Amino acid sequence: MNVLMVDDQKAVVESLRKGIRWDKLGIAQVFTTCSVKEAKLILKNFPVDVLVTDIEMPEEDGLSLGRFAKKELPLLECIFLTSHAEFGYAKEAIQMGGFDYILQPARYEDVEQSIAKAIARVEERLKMANVMKNQKMVMKQRNALLEMAFLKLSQEKYEEADQMVINARQMLEVEYKDAYFFPLLIQLERWNKITNVWGKQLVEMALCNVMEEIFAPQNGQAGISALIENRYWMVLIMERTERIEELIRENVEVFFHFVNSNLDFKISIYPGEMQEKFHLTYLKLLRMAEQNREQKAFICWETSEEETGIKEKGEDPIEKAIIYIKRNLSKNISRTEVAREVYLNEEYFSRLFRQKTGATFKDYVLMEKMQEAKKLLRQSKFSVGIIASKVGYDNFSHFSKMFKKITDKTPQEYRKEYQK
Repeated sequence: MNVLMVDDQKAVVESLRKGIRWDKLGIAQVFTTCSVKEAKLILKNFPVDVLVTDIEMPEEDGLSLGRFAKKELPLLECIFLTSHAEFGYAKEAIQMGGFDYILQPARYEDVEQSIAKAIARVEERLKMANVMKNQKMVMKQRNALLEMAFLKLSQEKYEEADQMVINARQMLEVEYKDAYFFPLLIQLERWNKITNVWGKQLVEMALCNVMEEIFAPQNGQAGISALIENRYWMVLIMERTERIEELIRENVEVFFHFVNSNLDFKISIYPGEMQEKFHLTYLKLLRMAEQNREQKAFICWETSEEETGIKEKGEDPIEKAIIYIKRNLSKNISRTEVAREVYLNEEYFSRLFRQKTGATFKDYVLMEKMQEAKKLLRQSKFSVGIIASKVGYDNFSHFSKMFKKITDKTPQEYRKEYQK
């Protein structure tokens, strides 16, 4: 550890240099100067961990020097000395990240104590910087292994790919008592606008960062492969809990709606289960993606009919239309689209639909969307904005207006009343 001491009064600098027990503090070198200009040269050319500087100096004040020092050496700590107990100085020192503020004349013991605290803070920052550096290296290696594994899978070299996935998992298991791994296939569907800003690596980084931000409360990490065709493969890693599957589902839904609402592209997600032979999971998710090629921007959860409450009921076109509506509440579906889906003329479909349901197509879809919204407001912790997108509304105010029209309450009022 090195310390730089700056004061325009040479007697003060010499007094502190001789009076402080530097060996006890573990300081390797003490730089001293009475000039801000010389102090800046030292900061530019030598490693300094703690800056002890007077505030009131003729050529340039110590606060300005502190700002310069933090810019040159971000891990450095500042201690400010002054003869005036002016709160304005203290406030500015704190705002710019100054570690301490000492009034002169100060006892050597007080200055020693302040320097000791500053050293402890620098050591902690260095430790954190090393941890982050190691984490970045692990992440880079893990993602490289995943990328190579999926490349091997695409070449049908399944044994090699399975071993690479095992190696990637082992790199992270040391961080968890009981690690839970969950694979996802993320398929890029379409771009909202023509842009040259988003490269493959930027999309990869954005997806990974968003996912890790959402799973941060569960200390989750996300490994991602490079783009292969129009797909990314992601593996979520976190500590296993009793609610792990429920947490995965909730947070993947949040991730899906955040990406499709806020970024320049749309995605579909195919979640799977980590099997001992990973290539089996890979092939299963790949088949799911191929089978649903015509669908855009959705999550293909594997659910039973009992879970969805939707059953195929023969060949009746209106029953098939109702099933289609229930499965696509997150989309802005039209009468034309549904009529085409059941192979009926649009006008004939409209009349038949009203005869069977007692409601117009538009009113029926609206009521289904509002019923789903009410259920999500009661049973989930999703924000109202996410719930709006889950029932096909891009415009939050329009959703609130339609919800109030049906229920006589805003979504927030409805949720609050239900919670009471």
